Amino acid sequence: MIQVSYVSSSPEPMTAEALLALLEECRTNNRKRGITGMLLYGNGTFLQAIEGDEPVIDDLLTRICADPRHGEIQMLQRREIDRPEYAEWSMGFDEVSNQEFGDVDGLRDFGSEDFNFDYLVGHDSVVDSLLDHYRQPNWDLVIGEIDAQKQVIQRLEQTVSQARDRIALARLALESITEASRKGQPSESLVQLCESALDSLRSR
Repeated sequence: MIQVSYVSSSPEPMTAEALLALLEECRTNNRKRGITGMLLYGNGTFLQAIEGDEPVIDDLLTRICADPRHGEIQMLQRREIDRPEYAEWSMGFDEVSNQEFGDVDGLRDFGSEDFNFDYLVGHDSVVDSLLDHYRQPNWDLVIGEIDAQKQVIQRLEQTVSQARDRIALARLALESITEASRKGQPSESLVQLCESALDSLRSR
């Protein structure tokens, strides 16, 4: 199993509807292929970590490089892992904002305006801190002793991360409907996207 992270720039800013469509596509396809990971977006920039069997990940990377929604792409890290580090998510998602990182080690001086292709490519430690912030805790119930207090804290952190993911998905759906309503009327495809997002939220 491998994990690959990359940063890419979007040729055009992504609307809420376009982000919602991308996220639903990723989650549907990744569940079928046993891929997990995390996707962050802001300022026309994607930061993503994906993990799974090596041939499956390499095939996905080929598709990503050919996807017109991604402009310039820079691979950041490729490493072998023993188990998924984002196991709870077929594709976790969040939009980057200043509010999230004030108390995070390694990100106290990082602002949402820094979330751009050039900055991320040149700051490996910031990328590591961003991905660590969203990474699921790894559990080993066989080897070593488990500190009960630490386990409770990790469970709470996991719950908060999942809640943040649900909020991001709901926000995308609401923003999409709002944008479409201002233009006249939501399309059938958007309604289907929002229904899919709602089903996803209900199933958790």
